[in-house]
Amino acid sequence: MKKVAIWAPLRYANYGDDLQAIIMAKYIKSLGYQVKLFQLEASLAKQYNMESVATVDALCMDINLCIIAGGGLLTPYSFPKRILQKTVREYEQDFKDLFIAAKKYDVKFCAISIGGDGKERIPCKYYSQHRIKFFRSSYFINGTVRLFGDVQQMKKFEKDFIYYPDMLFRISDYCEYDKLEMVSKYRIGINFKKGRHLDYKLLDSIYEYAENHNDIEFHFTTTHMQKIGLNYQYIPEYEYKNIKIDKYESPKQLLGVLASMDVFITSMLHLGLTGLALGTPFISYRGPGKAKSFLKSIGGHWAIVDDHISFKELKEQFFCKNRIDLYNQYDTTIIAKMVDESLKHYQFCKLILEKHS
Repeated sequence: MKKVAIWAPLRYANYGDDLQAIIMAKYIKSLGYQVKLFQLEASLAKQYNMESVATVDALCMDINLCIIAGGGLLTPYSFPKRILQKTVREYEQDFKDLFIAAKKYDVKFCAISIGGDGKERIPCKYYSQHRIKFFRSSYFINGTVRLFGDVQQMKKFEKDFIYYPDMLFRISDYCEYDKLEMVSKYRIGINFKKGRHLDYKLLDSIYEYAENHNDIEFHFTTTHMQKIGLNYQYIPEYEYKNIKIDKYESPKQLLGVLASMDVFITSMLHLGLTGLALGTPFISYRGPGKAKSFLKSIGGHWAIVDDHISFKELKEQFFCKNRIDLYNQYDTTIIAKMVDESLKHYQFCKLILEKHS
């Protein structure tokens, strides 16, 4: 049986990367291939019955093809970030290691449903020389992107990528999840970043409402496993009346939380998109351009809120409506089309496997 590798920056035990890599691994295994993943967290490797290896050399030593799944491969980083931030330095070093292993073992790398923010940038200003060298090499072959604007960005590396809507629209085909126990209360999922991204006035209003009313539960979530130590997302110190904490443990667990909410408010596109794929509407709050662009593409202008919106305004505009009514405010025809077209990422991957594995 042929073996295929999957690379993503899984050392950070991040929901979006874990989810995409695991879904891709399950799909490839369903086609009859053996699969190994790079640094998949031990409990997830056991839960999903996946082989995980610790080094790029071990990943590449006995394969012909490695699929790149997740990791925001086109995420731009300024020069100071590439020097000063440990996680960014590690990420850029990965591309040096990938190029060395590709050359040593003659391995092809194909990126599936990867992305940045859809904007064109001059590579030398936002990517390390290692990333640029790897992208422009013959070992890195044409693949697919999840944002249309990234097609042009890949041309700057002399690659012809194809756009299809995000592969995670198909999560229901590959991921099981268990919803939270049903309650009669309205449930709001929340993912806030700390620091300058956090509106303490809004936060105080949430706590005040939770204390004085009993019709809404507020679920604060994170997207990294706690043991990793990337604590840039806000959660309360402890649970109490109508305030719940749902720390990321596994894709199955967090998908269950997302599917149980009436609405989800977040700055993170992958939380919002995967919730949407499960029928949970999401509101973009202090989100990046890619989250806003996505919502606009599905008729979700109404779900992009002002950075200084109050809890009262949120309740009047959104929290008084059930999840079905909110969801139907999007252009559901466009969403259905995106779900169908996202299947093409998998079909493209199948062709690459047949040609290069």
